[in-house]
Amino acid sequence: MTVDIKVIRAGQMYRYYLRETVVGDGRRRAGTPLREAQEQAGVPAGRWIGRGLAVLGLTPGEEVTEQQLRNLFGERGRHPYADRIEADRLAAGDSPKKAFKTGALGRRVTVTGVDSVFRPQPTIYLLWAFGDEETRLAIEAAHKRAIERVLEWIEDEVAVIRYGKEGIYRVRPPGGLVAARFRHYEARSGRPLLHDHLLLSVKGQRLDGKWGSIHTTALYENTVAASALYNELVASEVCEALGLATEPRTVTPGRRPVMEIAGVPHELIRWTARRSEQIAACLA
Repeated sequence: MTVDIKVIRAGQMYRYYLRETVVGDGRRRAGTPLREAQEQAGVPAGRWIGRGLAVLGLTPGEEVTEQQLRNLFGERGRHPYADRIEADRLAAGDSPKKAFKTGALGRRVTVTGVDSVFRPQPTIYLLWAFGDEETRLAIEAAHKRAIERVLEWIEDEVAVIRYGKEGIYRVRPPGGLVAARFRHYEARSGRPLLHDHLLLSVKGQRLDGKWGSIHTTALYENTVAASALYNELVASEVCEALGLATEPRTVTPGRRPVMEIAGVPHELIRWTARRSEQIAACLA
């Protein structure tokens, strides 16, 4: 699959994301401002994405700040501007307890989001790694639009908010979802690998205006479908933009072949699969 998913929990796991994932899987030095750390790592700033941004006062493509991340993912699901909201309510005469509640998005949660990692299929990211600027830009544009389309599909067809006793009621978040997208250019091994981390908040607004939490099981159950949709969107746009074609490639004997860009040597594809070889050697 080309889409992986992991849960984000407030506390130690969130701090791991803030130290490493948001700065290109590097190791962020303590005290280094987020944007400065991203510049040092050679990765762009994170950007907000999703139809649920408007109700939170955010706009698509707006830069993700450290405080916004901390509030939404590290503080058990608070408003990205919770600190500002709380300060305003305190200045207006509210008690600290009441002011704190105004910055909350419903109940506090332990699982604050999911991290979905989107990466193109091997032949596409190899073309990106070895191609000229025109090729790279075309692939990056297709990659970005495919992520946006998959998120729209999740908003419309997958995400559900459970509420009521034992989650008896289920509803789609009518206003959409909120996510922070972070672009990486390398794998942990240092090999070139275009991929994005999509940190998707579990917080969603119901029809009555109350905030609830997205059922993460539904996201896990649809990971394969999300991966297939992403692959199809990227491949079709890349082929159309660059005048290429696809061909079937057998990865596992006896299983359905996968569609890859035609003309890329299989030896080169196998060269990228070092991690599986390292795992096999370690197991042996």
